[in-house]
Amino acid sequence: MLTAYAAARMPVDPELVDSAPDLITSMLTAGLDRNALRWADVAEAGGQAWGILVLAAPSRSDPVDEAALDTYFDDDDSVEMRKSAFLLAGLAGLGRIDDATKASLSSRLDIDLDRETRWTSLIDSAANRGNPAMVALLAGLGMQGSGWDKMTPRYLYHIVLSLRLAGLEAEARMIAAEAVARG
Repeated sequence: MLTAYAAARMPVDPELVDSAPDLITSMLTAGLDRNALRWADVAEAGGQAWGILVLAAPSRSDPVDEAALDTYFDDDDSVEMRKSAFLLAGLAGLGRIDDATKASLSSRLDIDLDRETRWTSLIDSAANRGNPAMVALLAGLGMQGSGWDKMTPRYLYHIVLSLRLAGLEAEARMIAAEAVARG
């Protein structure tokens, strides 16, 4: 967060694309999503910067391209492909991929985003009732831990989906982007 405003002043330059994920992440921590989205034109589809931006973008009418997701997954060197799992969870929660893509990629990563627990039932119910305060409270409970390594893709999916359904889409986008950046 301390570097966010300095990062926002950096010119969008294809020669700096290797630094783009860190610059974008820094800007997003301070809510400078407009500044971060300026990098979309130089972010390579399927790259780390692209993965963060595809979640942070405030509006998107087209589903995310599965070929770009395959590229992202193929290049993911994070532990147990956590970044890919978080990207999938975030995109599914934001409604930016269709059910077939969600199922296909969930199978590829061997995760079940829809498996129900007591907590997922509670947060889903609060979202379906349109209760943003309860969703926010339950999201906070679901995010307890000492770091992003304690977050599960399933919980991230339910947090992002519930925040979006409860009218807190901006918060949902930022949490999803942060998970991918830190994952």
